[in-house]
Amino acid sequence: MPGEILKKKREELGYNLKEIAKTLKIRSDYLKAIEEGTFEKLPVEVYTKGYIREYAKFLKTDPEVVIKAYIEKLSPPVIEKQPDPITPAENTVKEEKTDKRYSATAITLSAAAVAALLIAFSLLFFAPEEPKTPLPEKTAPTPPALQPGSHVQEKENIKKAKTEAAANPQVEKTAKEHSLEILASDKTWILVTIDNTESKELLLNKGESAKLSAKKGFSLKIGNAGGIKLIFDGKDMGLPGENGKVITLNLPSDINFTR
Repeated sequence: MPGEILKKKREELGYNLKEIAKTLKIRSDYLKAIEEGTFEKLPVEVYTKGYIREYAKFLKTDPEVVIKAYIEKLSPPVIEKQPDPITPAENTVKEEKTDKRYSATAITLSAAAVAALLIAFSLLFFAPEEPKTPLPEKTAPTPPALQPGSHVQEKENIKKAKTEAAANPQVEKTAKEHSLEILASDKTWILVTIDNTESKELLLNKGESAKLSAKKGFSLKIGNAGGIKLIFDGKDMGLPGENGKVITLNLPSDINFTR
């Protein structure tokens, strides 16, 4: 015990507890408790270890040896407890529990097997019938292609032309538009009114030309009638008048004008 080591050393050196307590500034009753091993009278463990260490140093004793003895005193070795021998009665109970566990497992497996058989039987005899694939519908035969030049083909062409004309009336209107081309052989001033709505003022020099179009017609006021040549709807109308003469001309109403 740590207390016995310290007490023996103190007595060998001839010290009493009060002298040591005064030198170390440790209460004498604490030193006495250390020597007697009544550690419950001492403060917490950390302080007790400090007291033991200082006491051992004062007595010129290895403090680690004393501290180790103190720790062993506080923590005695743990003796492993041997398991109690199993009595025949307990062994019988364990065997019965094992048999019951095996029996329960066997019952569970049997029930699972029966359930699997029932499911397989249900699928085999009560499975829904597969839907029948419907037969493809018969389609009407494609009529033979019309031969070119046949009477039926001509009717089809006429019908197609009428349909296209109705769908695009602009084509028919465009075909009825009038065209006018003015070719200048001398410097000429011209005022052109198109369809009685739009007016254009032209000043053409020699060699210049102008092209115009109208749905209804043109109204021309020409400052030098002999300085231009007119081509109306593709027809060459020649000179509309004499040089330096101012004339007014309406096309197509004056298409047969004379100079």
